[in-house]
Amino acid sequence: MRRLLLAVLLIGGLVTVPATAASGADKVTFTVGQLQNIDSLNVTVGGLVIDFEVWNLIWPFLTDMAAKDFSPQPAMAESWTSSNNGLTWTYKMRPGMKWSDGQPMTADDVKYTIDRANEEQWNSHISITQNLTAKVIDANTLELTSSVPDPRLPNLGVYIMPKHIYEKISADDLPNYTAEDKIGGGPFMLDEVQKDFTRLVRNPNWYGKKPAMDEVIFRFYADQNAQFQALKSGEIDALDGVPEQSYASLEGDKTITGIAGNQGGFSELSMNSGCSSAPGDGNPALKDKLVRQAINYAIDRDLLVEKTLVGHGIPGTAIVPSADPGWDLKVPDGKLYKYDPDKAKSLLDQAGWKDTNGDGVRDKDGNELKLRFFDRTEGDGGANTDFLTGWLKDVGIATEVTSMDDDALTAAIGQNQFDLFTWGWVPFVDPDAELSYFTTAQATTDPEVVGYNDANWCNPEYDKLYDQQHTELDSAKRHDIVQKMLEIFYEDAPYAVLYKYDDLQAIRSDRWENFVRQPAETGPVLFTNTSPAYLELRQKGGGSDSSGSTGLWIAVGVAAVLIIGGGLWFRSRRKETADERE
Repeated sequence: MRRLLLAVLLIGGLVTVPATAASGADKVTFTVGQLQNIDSLNVTVGGLVIDFEVWNLIWPFLTDMAAKDFSPQPAMAESWTSSNNGLTWTYKMRPGMKWSDGQPMTADDVKYTIDRANEEQWNSHISITQNLTAKVIDANTLELTSSVPDPRLPNLGVYIMPKHIYEKISADDLPNYTAEDKIGGGPFMLDEVQKDFTRLVRNPNWYGKKPAMDEVIFRFYADQNAQFQALKSGEIDALDGVPEQSYASLEGDKTITGIAGNQGGFSELSMNSGCSSAPGDGNPALKDKLVRQAINYAIDRDLLVEKTLVGHGIPGTAIVPSADPGWDLKVPDGKLYKYDPDKAKSLLDQAGWKDTNGDGVRDKDGNELKLRFFDRTEGDGGANTDFLTGWLKDVGIATEVTSMDDDALTAAIGQNQFDLFTWGWVPFVDPDAELSYFTTAQATTDPEVVGYNDANWCNPEYDKLYDQQHTELDSAKRHDIVQKMLEIFYEDAPYAVLYKYDDLQAIRSDRWENFVRQPAETGPVLFTNTSPAYLELRQKGGGSDSSGSTGLWIAVGVAAVLIIGGGLWFRSRRKETADERE
């Protein structure tokens, strides 16, 4: 799902763009402000957060996830049944479905998608489809058989592609396919892609609930403040990414409603735990669990939430494996890494690191405890750096700070040439993906093939439990296994999880109502796992002026936010290989 500390790269100047199509004076338009432009509509290539939001609206799913709690819901499939051993699922398809171009949408499209994704190892699909075999019983009946028990079924969390379009595109040509031919099977279809905006229009062949809007426009701004002012002035209807300092101004506003929704996004201080056999120069001090635990105790997470997030989040504990908070680890108060500099100093003493010459920096065997700290120039990394390095200094750990962008940081991690850095994650709904990133198999051994295990941490017991939960069909037993995995990671402390942060969004409540969150009560409205809000939003009062974007021309700066994805939520770290990094 989605890692989501936004990294903004300005790529343009001021331009004027039409807010709606020339013939759209009477259309109901819902306009969303964004800091990202489309990377690609091709699901095998794209990876930005905005890509996933658009894909959720134009491509169909075999099954959907409920807005309330992510439970399986009918989509292309109306119903499903399971074999006694849970390995085979039979889906009954809705009759008479059509793609936006009028071609039939059937079980054969699902089979084609799964077969080709497995054959060509589509990064966006393979983690879900790799153990599946699809069989078409008839046009309205599909059978899926998994070679191993799969607790994610009956959900099939991948986009279904139109066979009649994709079978004309070779594997060699597919990476260059733009998918801008205006074919879709979701509630909307593509109408126009420009440098500064993307327009979707209602799909006349959509089988489900009719949206209240005729078109959805994603308009791109240079920064958060610019899009916030556009919302205030009425140029747009909604935005994702209200500046923390501006969010408080929405309290009591009768025209705009602020939504602070959490879907598991967290930020962390990562430490090179040194498990990989790959060459590199990580500081060997961080191989010691006592040193990593000391760093955890040195951090005042409450202060970070107050200062960096302006209160819009909660102090971090363990890694967050799912957008569903039911999977979160509940750490007993006595085991929490609370801000305790004395505890940190005691642990460093136990590890043999002491300040023998009184210069304020601990040493051992003639070596100073000095760690490289890579300061991200994107996201909120820089906002935390002074706090973190100051707290480390207070307990006798020196740091050498180097600022670098995400590409440079990714390269350093791949070369195993790092000690400390900050980044963040946004997890998928099912915990399997997030948990997999910290297995030994994901620790980088070849710099040309960078794994997800960016803490360079390995634990055989964790690996064993991962394999168990991966095939455990009993939900209660699986939950217990996951909790044990989180406890192991928390105790070993390769991360200092700083905080879970809220997605700050805002919608013109004088124009729209029925803001549906995913998950209910705690989640955001926009940019969620399956984007159900667009079908549930209702127009207030009706009329063509329900959207502030109608008939307007505005000047906007162009921006792109490089957030890398794969699956149904995203990680942005490395564009080709990272699934969910911010």
